[in-house]
Amino acid sequence: MIQFSRMKFSKKIFLTIFGTGVVTTLAICLTLNFTLSKRLYAEFEDSYVDHMNLLSKTLGMLEKDKDQPEMNELFNEMINHDVDNLSVKLVNAGGEVLGHFHRHGFIDNSDLKSVLANPEPVQWHEGRMLVVTSLKYKEDSNYYLIATISTSTIEKEINDIHIILIVTGGVLILLALWLSQILTNTLLRKVDSIYGTLQEISQTQDYSKRVTVIAKSDDELDGLGRNLNHMLEMLQSNQGRLLEAERDKTRGQVAAQVAHDIRSPLMSMNMALAQIETVQLEPLAILKSAIARVAGIVQKLSASSESEESTGVENPRLTLVEPLIASVISEQNVRRSSSEVLRIKGLSPQAKNWSVVQVNEFQTVISNLINNAFEAGASQVEVQFATEDRRWSLSIHDNGKGMTADVLARVFERGYTHGKSGGSGLGLFHAKEVIEWNGGSLEVNSVVGQGTTVRVYLPREKSPPWLPQNIEVDADQPVAFIDDDSNVLKAWKNKVLEAGLRRASFFSSISELQRSSEFQQIIETGLVVIDHNLGDAKKGLEFLGEIAIGKRSYLCTSDFDEKRIQDKVRSLGINMIPKPWITLFEIRLRNS
Repeated sequence: MIQFSRMKFSKKIFLTIFGTGVVTTLAICLTLNFTLSKRLYAEFEDSYVDHMNLLSKTLGMLEKDKDQPEMNELFNEMINHDVDNLSVKLVNAGGEVLGHFHRHGFIDNSDLKSVLANPEPVQWHEGRMLVVTSLKYKEDSNYYLIATISTSTIEKEINDIHIILIVTGGVLILLALWLSQILTNTLLRKVDSIYGTLQEISQTQDYSKRVTVIAKSDDELDGLGRNLNHMLEMLQSNQGRLLEAERDKTRGQVAAQVAHDIRSPLMSMNMALAQIETVQLEPLAILKSAIARVAGIVQKLSASSESEESTGVENPRLTLVEPLIASVISEQNVRRSSSEVLRIKGLSPQAKNWSVVQVNEFQTVISNLINNAFEAGASQVEVQFATEDRRWSLSIHDNGKGMTADVLARVFERGYTHGKSGGSGLGLFHAKEVIEWNGGSLEVNSVVGQGTTVRVYLPREKSPPWLPQNIEVDADQPVAFIDDDSNVLKAWKNKVLEAGLRRASFFSSISELQRSSEFQQIIETGLVVIDHNLGDAKKGLEFLGEIAIGKRSYLCTSDFDEKRIQDKVRSLGINMIPKPWITLFEIRLRNS
């Protein structure tokens, strides 16, 4: 059973309201049951005591005029008048039975001495009520009438009350369940609105979002929403001032930074080009990554020189972290000499950590930190990736000469450089600025003669809702894979063979799929796995929007971290698979 403290807040509210209603209902029903039962028994006892007292007085007045046979007839009439009357005894003070009149089949085994010794007029024996009254009979002697009364009638009335209370309690509990659901939904509607807004801001970093509130309401949640909106306005304003400060950087600062940033990917391209003659795929991938980084840097430089409305700041993306780091490590390994050793630890080939980062800026920072380590005289650099509950870390440790406390205190100053000639002094200053802008932190520790360790911390995000865990399909369900890269199609074919899928088709373009004889059946009942950037004039995402098959659509693209694509995928309600995941992705057959 889930502990109450670990339950969702909505469930806690519901259980609290519903539990209060159930406990209140049970308390009312039990109290009514006790009160009514006690009252009925009291009335039952009083009625028979009054009845027997009246009978005693009547006998006292009639005994002089009636003979014994007529008296016996009077007792028999009393027995037969009420179904609860079981017997009547006439007993003298010594306990001698002078007359016993009882219903047919009744056996009286009560102890007369103990009954007469008890001063109470009403006594209970083996579930029956005994009513004892005294009378003056025959020459003013004391005699006693002892009546035995059945409780069947009163028990039937009490059972009827039990049934009524049980039915009433059940109706009240159902009513409490219904009201609890309504009250929970009413109370949490604003909480869900606030939570949803904050989650959307966390995913998109868009501080222009606002919580819907009632302007002049005294509701505490409306007050919380107004305070949150005020805080978001301040954050948006501060972000705007930060972007304004970025726009106001001098051309000399921008040029120095771009020159510093572009040096590393250019060297990687030169080294990779030298290896292309061996026709290896890895150098080509490294070259592609390096070109993408240079393009990003050039785009930033171009944006910074445009109109004042342009910020020149790269937009952050929700992306997988491991491929970004692996790409930088691959670039660095290409350009390192045999005397320079670069090792990576803790980085799983199965990427699963998501963060909102400026991709090009982040990769530039990591590359520059590794460059700094080797340029400071290190022969070995170890990069270690680790995760915690809400953040991940990347530590870069070198075996260089280290830094003194005085140098360490100034490493984050703009323009400060140490240990290498021709340095611009922008490396760690820019690195710290970028990491903090992305919501993280950067630490530097150094020991003279032992080396330096730089640690980068960035927050982890939840996996996006459009990311599936696997592709689940029926064995005979048609599946179409569309990609203009033969290597990607080959990877999907291997996955299909592993899963035992019988109706898989592979196409290099959308037009080829549309010409297929199975096209209509694929659209009606099958799955479509398609790349975004194809040779066709039509993009994969545009095609999925046209066929509108919802969760049976899978966009498999390297551009999974572009915000416009993520927004479109979310609006269409389809799935998206990052291309780096293909080799690790699983196709599952249902009921297998």
